[in-house]
Amino acid sequence: MKTLPSALATHYALATNTLAYGLKITRKDAQVFAFTGADADVTISSVLYKSSPGLDVTSLALSAGLNVDNLELTTLDDGTVFSQADVLQGRWRNADFVLFEYNWASPSDGINTLMTGTIGDVLLQRNTVVAELRGLQQYLQQPVGNVSTKNCRARLGDSLCTVALGPFTFSGSVTAVASNQAFTDNTKAQAADYFADGQITWTSGPNSGLVVKVKAFTSGVFTLSLPMLQTVAIGHTFSVIAGCTKRFTEDCKNKFNNVLNFQGEPHRPSVDDITKSPRASV
Repeated sequence: MKTLPSALATHYALATNTLAYGLKITRKDAQVFAFTGADADVTISSVLYKSSPGLDVTSLALSAGLNVDNLELTTLDDGTVFSQADVLQGRWRNADFVLFEYNWASPSDGINTLMTGTIGDVLLQRNTVVAELRGLQQYLQQPVGNVSTKNCRARLGDSLCTVALGPFTFSGSVTAVASNQAFTDNTKAQAADYFADGQITWTSGPNSGLVVKVKAFTSGVFTLSLPMLQTVAIGHTFSVIAGCTKRFTEDCKNKFNNVLNFQGEPHRPSVDDITKSPRASV
């Protein structure tokens, strides 16, 4: 059972009240953003909740069961918080949030936490930004168990794969640029597609901290799966991890020497083998 601060509980019992929404978002890069639906900024627990660019939350309906509590927040898009580059490059994806009510006339009364969870889809509209707020029950919607596959189901370096990424991680610097999706590091002499399906983490420049998948690699030229929204320029530095296309022989055996931890069934019979008619032995 939820217990409210006594002062806030007393305020709820009044015929009229001065309640407002507060929303605190903590991104994966540790940046904190806080908004209030009231007309004035307010500081709660040493965090400044800003009334600009504004906050509007759809009708809130929370369930006591295991159904996912989803709602949307709408805020004006003035470019100071939800920049297009940050949204499209995923800086807001899976950010943690806390949504609560408080008495804007007396913030010291305490807060009533309504919902916690993560940010889902963020939609950029003409003058506003709409963000999906997903309750913690969203994690219960994920499938449990594995489906049999010929390719590996693990992610390179995770607890199932166990490959140490250190020997397969390289520092790099851009030496030539064709576009924001293709650039060259002429110090990289690995074989063609050595970094294909790997990932780059930018360590300097306007893209610093962003992670992007490598689509192809040959003769020092990296082609990314998607172009960077911010400029890629000569001298920008990055860290790149070798790619794994999850194949048994080419990757797990020959590239990473990790056959014992392969998380697939490369030698399983095909559907045709399973369903074909039996043949008499000779």
